[in-house]
Amino acid sequence: MLNLSVAGVLEKSQLASDGVWLLLVEVALPDSAEPLRLVRNNEDIIWNGDTWTAFNFKLGEITEDNKGKPQAIPLQVSNITQIVQGYVEENNGLTGTTVTLRVVHSQHLDNTLPEVEEIFTVQSTSCESKWVTFFLGSDISTQLRFPFRRVLKNFCAWRDQYKGIECGYAGSLPACDGTLQSCRNRGNSVRYGGEPSIPEGGLYA
Repeated sequence: MLNLSVAGVLEKSQLASDGVWLLLVEVALPDSAEPLRLVRNNEDIIWNGDTWTAFNFKLGEITEDNKGKPQAIPLQVSNITQIVQGYVEENNGLTGTTVTLRVVHSQHLDNTLPEVEEIFTVQSTSCESKWVTFFLGSDISTQLRFPFRRVLKNFCAWRDQYKGIECGYAGSLPACDGTLQSCRNRGNSVRYGGEPSIPEGGLYA
């Protein structure tokens, strides 16, 4: 099960929403301090202080060979403008380059942690008139950041972000002590950032 943030869980549970889930692709470029940052969207976005350029791309399915070994995952990026092909040609196909995939929600771009983050390495690349295809090594997918935060039984993870997007409390009471009871006193326990179901002494990181 994916460990979504409180904001993510609430968005996922809604029957209708004004926002959308956005897939971000970050491609590290050799000899460059700035990676290539793309978002599958109809307009650019700013997330984590960086501009992500609206671009057409699609991620293929994860498949296995006849021995059950995961195959390379195809990431197809539009080549209509040939911008990406230029990077590929200048950097030996970008083979061995790190590609990071993230999922964020358009209504919560102030949330600095993505809902999902997974890291791959480019195994090979092919270019044609419509698409540049990166074949991503699935053996690196063990670098999936899960969970994103330390989870405690009786301590709210949002205590330092009181009244922030994760906490969501909008009342007039002063900062709480991070306990479930304090959250209940504020009528805000649905957003409690701890995990009361964890056994006594339990800690997950």
